[in-house]
Amino acid sequence: MKLREEDWLALGVFLLCFYGYHTIYFYLSRRFPNRTRKGRLRQAIQSSFEDILQRQDPLLVVHQARNALMAVNFLAGASVILLGALMSFTGVVESIQDITVNIKATFKRTDLAVLLIIATLGISFFSFLNSLRHYNLLTFLVSARPEKLREIEETEPAQFLTELFMRGSDAYTLGRRAFLYSAVAGIWLLNVWAFVAITVFVTLWVAFYDR
Repeated sequence: MKLREEDWLALGVFLLCFYGYHTIYFYLSRRFPNRTRKGRLRQAIQSSFEDILQRQDPLLVVHQARNALMAVNFLAGASVILLGALMSFTGVVESIQDITVNIKATFKRTDLAVLLIIATLGISFFSFLNSLRHYNLLTFLVSARPEKLREIEETEPAQFLTELFMRGSDAYTLGRRAFLYSAVAGIWLLNVWAFVAITVFVTLWVAFYDR
């Protein structure tokens, strides 16, 4: 089955809902923190880091970061396993090779849907890797001397650690959301209009949670 207008419409809706929404959400969280849940939590987290630095008790942060690292490792592993399975057993790689050899070869709806799932899972996997990087840095730097952090980063230690934590949190959020949206993209294989409706519904639900 060749691609039709509704397929391109469905792809546009998905890109707008997933990529467009999260680009705006992370921007608002940083520039206008009082408008989003994550932005408001950022202020509370900074006060928590200030207390931890005053008490000189970094072990609490290290233990919490390890819990987050375990969750991120599990989800990253699940993402890469699904990626490998999709690329091995769906035949989409062969379809792409056929098109590169013969430009008249047809690109089916199922191929586009599977490619969308693979791309979204890829974003999920690399977001989790980015999250791991920031959380690992946090476990090391939270025990550094505050005056050294202030000298190197030219900012307050609590603010720097908060920024590091929030970057890891943002990457983790994007990874989880991409994992969720990859499942939503799978509905495209069943019905294009159900895919559009569920994509919009999930985005509205996520937006309600994030406000």
